Amino acid sequence: MRKVSLIALMLAPIAANAAGTYYSGYTNAYQSPQTGYSTQTYAQRQGGYANQYNRYAAPSYASTRYNTGSVANTATMAQQSNTQAKSNNSKKTGFWLDAGITHEMAQWQFEMAQSGSILSYDNVGWNVFDITAGYAFDVGSTTLQFDAGFKYGMQWGESTMYDDDISNGGFLVTTWVDAGDKSTIGDQIGHAMSIGTSKGGNMLGFNVGFGLTDIFKIGNVTITPSVGYRYLKYKLTTENNFGLSVDTTACFQIEGSDEIQCDPAIIVNLGDGKQQIIWRDDINGSMDIPSGATDINTGSTYYYHQPGTSHSYETTWAGPYIALDMDYVINQYNAVNGRVEFGFPGYTSTGDQPYRFDWAHPKSVEDEAGMFGAFHFGLGANWTTSITDYVALSVGLTYDYYTVSGADASTYLNMDYYNTWYNMILDAWKEQYPDNTEDYMLGKIEDVAGDPTAINIKNLEAQCPGGVCTTDSEIESFYKSLGIRIGINAKF
Repeated sequence: MRKVSLIALMLAPIAANAAGTYYSGYTNAYQSPQTGYSTQTYAQRQGGYANQYNRYAAPSYASTRYNTGSVANTATMAQQSNTQAKSNNSKKTGFWLDAGITHEMAQWQFEMAQSGSILSYDNVGWNVFDITAGYAFDVGSTTLQFDAGFKYGMQWGESTMYDDDISNGGFLVTTWVDAGDKSTIGDQIGHAMSIGTSKGGNMLGFNVGFGLTDIFKIGNVTITPSVGYRYLKYKLTTENNFGLSVDTTACFQIEGSDEIQCDPAIIVNLGDGKQQIIWRDDINGSMDIPSGATDINTGSTYYYHQPGTSHSYETTWAGPYIALDMDYVINQYNAVNGRVEFGFPGYTSTGDQPYRFDWAHPKSVEDEAGMFGAFHFGLGANWTTSITDYVALSVGLTYDYYTVSGADASTYLNMDYYNTWYNMILDAWKEQYPDNTEDYMLGKIEDVAGDPTAINIKNLEAQCPGGVCTTDSEIESFYKSLGIRIGINAKF
């Protein structure tokens, strides 16, 4: 994606109109305010006065095409050529309007450091309509300009989402403790992977900017620096999600290989409120069920299918930017422009996972970084050709890359679920310990290990006041897109 945009700029050292984002695909269309077309003054041989034309106006064929070779005609042609060259390099003033449609391919991904989870929306297609308007005016010897843009996109077709809790090793479910001496036995680790279908998403964006029109010039390239504010929000959802979850305990390296294999968690209830996990000491050992076991479970080891909406995320990147727009006039009909933009937005992503009964809804998670906490890089390149004196067709490429590192994460728990579970365990322990039941259940009485689930729930309440668990510097995220754009430019 990046190579395409850079090649376009090298072929035409000009400035752009757009920029996009993820490239298992994404992009924004930046409409360069430099697609307005300066007027040209053609000396009219017969009238002795100057007519004002847009720089895309047709040349006077009567005075140039049928050259008789006379000295008078030759001089007149030279005068016209000089006049055109001067007018092509003149400052642009007045109103301009630029509207277009971009097809973008994008990717959005975020990774969690401590929880070891990766979620990615790949090959997301967008069809985006954008419109930009601007006004340039002279203040003394300087030309200033204001511009504003709006874009709206709809997700095109279907793409793939994957939720990966395997690649980074999984997540801690609980730590098992010996009931006698309360020494640590080992950790029960959870792993999950699911793949779903994303469709029906939408995108909304706008920007406002202020610049110094054509303040710099390098050869035939005019450069306009600008500052502004850009806002981009998109919503992506997942349906028909298929997944596999497994809890593991002891892990062993296969002899003569670097392969690692882990046993699935097998937990037995002993009938007196106590639980025991079966743990092998070596790969050749057996997993014997203790006498007195009343039932067995395998923790969170199962296959699942979620036919409805399993994930829904709304993500916003918004903040200031600095940009350079560059224009290069090829001839009176054709021009090239390009744009380079550096942004310093904030980042917010709010998610809902309706099938997670242990999380709150409709807001399950929220990740945030303040303004200047993220970074945006945008590129755009366009070729324009005149249709009429005031209207031109443009074709171009856009590229956008947004990234944030160290965003804070918040998870909103469904405390009714945890409290109900806690009370069920408490009722079971009352049968054996009618007095000081909770102390026994939480392992506060000597020689009684307590219930690990109840202990974990109490620890969770302490770590997550009000049912909100927060982790600083937890999220790394990026969004990138690449787009092909076609548009219409008009100057008034």
